[in-house]
Amino acid sequence: MVRRIVVPLLLAVMFLIFGCADQREFQTKIKQPTRPLIKTDDYRAGASDVISVEVRGQPDLSRAVLIRPDGKVTLRLLGDVYVSGMTPSEIDEKLTRMYKEYIVGADVMVAVVAFNSKQIYVWGQVPREGPQPFTGELTIQQAISRAGGTLHRAEPKAIQIVRNKKVWKVNLDDIVIHGKTDQNMYLQPGDIVFVPLNGYARVGFALDNLFFPLRSVFSFVFLGDSVSDLKDKHKW
Repeated sequence: MVRRIVVPLLLAVMFLIFGCADQREFQTKIKQPTRPLIKTDDYRAGASDVISVEVRGQPDLSRAVLIRPDGKVTLRLLGDVYVSGMTPSEIDEKLTRMYKEYIVGADVMVAVVAFNSKQIYVWGQVPREGPQPFTGELTIQQAISRAGGTLHRAEPKAIQIVRNKKVWKVNLDDIVIHGKTDQNMYLQPGDIVFVPLNGYARVGFALDNLFFPLRSVFSFVFLGDSVSDLKDKHKW
């Protein structure tokens, strides 16, 4: 008898929670940004990054150098040069001006070849949560793939990108299944990619938290109800 009352009650609670979850889902939709938002040329180098400096026609001066913790690199003829916080094009212009003091018509090309100073973060329903090195033109799909893809409890249609207190929502299914690359935005250093739970998983966790304190009570009730059924069946 008790079981006939408790089970419908549980189903009603599940329906209520699931409906509320869906309503919150629609209310939190945010306009999606267009791609791209950043290119490698916009990257600002920092300590531990490695840059390639090529002085055309001067192979002895061309080299890959590590940016030290003080923000400087050491180059032939120039000595120590501060480059931290500058984009590749800004470093290029600075070194070109400096080399022109020694070489007529100096032409310098600079590129970041190792991105070690910046990170992005992937959290939520992925096998490998945590920080990832920012490697220039890194997209949402690439970042989630590095984290091992999405778990079966994930909601790929509601991936959240957090940047500077702003949040965007991206549909990963549209990117992977339907080829809508306009949503596969480029990430920037410090971005957070959050993969949320799907509606069914949220309901499960909510019910677990709701009824965990009552498990022992329900177990006792169901056990007593089963014993009563056995007694009636066997006419004890």
